[in-house]
Amino acid sequence: MRSEYFSIKTLFIILLMCLGHSQLNAQKQMDNFTSQWKKIEEFQKKGLTKSALAEVNTIYTKAKKSNNNPQIIKALLFRITLEQNIEENASEKSIASFESEINTQKGAAKVILQSITAQMYWNYFQQNRYKFYSRTNTENFDKKDIATWTIDDLHQKISKLYLSSLDDEALLKNSSLNMYDPIILKGNARNLRPSLFDLLAHRALDYFKNDERDITRPAYAFEIDDPKTFAPLTTFIHQSFETNDSSSIHHKALVIFQKLLAFHEKDKEVDALIDADIERIEFVHQYGVMTDKDSLYMDALKNIGTKYDKNPLTAQANFLLAKAIFNKALEIHNNNLSSSIYTVKKAKEILDALVKKYPKSEGGINAQNLIYQIIHPELSLTTEKVNVPGIPFRTLVNFKNTKQIYVRLLQLTSELKGYLRKNGENQSIFSRLVSEKNIRNWEQDLPVTEDYLSHSTEIKIDALPVGEYVLLASADVGFSLDKNPMAA
Repeated sequence: MRSEYFSIKTLFIILLMCLGHSQLNAQKQMDNFTSQWKKIEEFQKKGLTKSALAEVNTIYTKAKKSNNNPQIIKALLFRITLEQNIEENASEKSIASFESEINTQKGAAKVILQSITAQMYWNYFQQNRYKFYSRTNTENFDKKDIATWTIDDLHQKISKLYLSSLDDEALLKNSSLNMYDPIILKGNARNLRPSLFDLLAHRALDYFKNDERDITRPAYAFEIDDPKTFAPLTTFIHQSFETNDSSSIHHKALVIFQKLLAFHEKDKEVDALIDADIERIEFVHQYGVMTDKDSLYMDALKNIGTKYDKNPLTAQANFLLAKAIFNKALEIHNNNLSSSIYTVKKAKEILDALVKKYPKSEGGINAQNLIYQIIHPELSLTTEKVNVPGIPFRTLVNFKNTKQIYVRLLQLTSELKGYLRKNGENQSIFSRLVSEKNIRNWEQDLPVTEDYLSHSTEIKIDALPVGEYVLLASADVGFSLDKNPMAA
């Protein structure tokens, strides 16, 4: 529970610093309580939680008197973390204090508090999920105690708060974060959240994109079944997705995506636009129910890659396209079907091209990881545990990306058997087997394949006398233990 609230604090310290900077520029005399926060830090290091909390409450009281909103929010956030350590029902009390504070604020401070509070409710639900399953919905009941709420009550409250945090679009869209560079932790993707609207919209989307499993769904529940949800940006943002299902969080997610993309449609710098559009397409693909959603998904990704070809962010769209082709090729292969459209070789061509063009981008790095998975050799053996002495028998070899294997036959002595029983780690087992003297070894050619897919074949094992043996195979002639597939 403590970690959940700490994550809220660390995330929104950035927001309150943004808010604080603008106000401090306008009111140079506003107190930052620097010495008091330093004292709180020292209390925390010494484990003096109650002393730290008392100091935080002092800052809060003084900040309230001077309408110092950044320090009010900062004090509230610190109070959450500290109270988890010393109070019962701290979660409910923290939520109540934020709800109360929302009613006293306006402007940027209010919407930030609404977004924080929405996440607090969401965290509360996730931490106490098991308590809500047996509860039924009630009507005409004043539910002031959230501990008595139902799942639907919580989702309605969370949804309302996130939507309210986006109500004043003009304020949010005109609240640029660029001026706060000296005090913002920019990370490596700051350009993807250029305004307060972007920041809060994406936070709301993190909730509205969830899978709705716990929400009571009406018979007319909204489903993402319209192909236009995959449409190019200019078509998508003007499309009306009608529904009678007012509780649908997926419908709300689509509406927020429309607002985000419309906001950035005319941007000269298109990074935020591309990022949001890729997120929209992934969301629709995840929850869409159209029979042809895979092809619509891939077409949508191709459209982004083509339209913004010179932007490094398109590498992620191309990576997702290649990954989709790769997954489709595996599905076809596993079902013993054939296709000239979806092949692993085609996926690899796309991956190779984007790694060459944008190696340091998110998509480029993801592509390198998938390429490694594609080209990595694999090997396994399946042999009957008991075979007839003096008669040759067969072993099934499953392999990928190797043209031959090297085989060793070992005598399974009682001492070796005892070692294998005691050691469950693959590395130690293979290290021991490789060091054992073999009684027979040979090289075995495998069918030639160049499709980067797994295949199988049977190989002959010459007749053996009565006894117990280990069949050890390697894709490397030296039976290297480093990045070399082996099977036994």
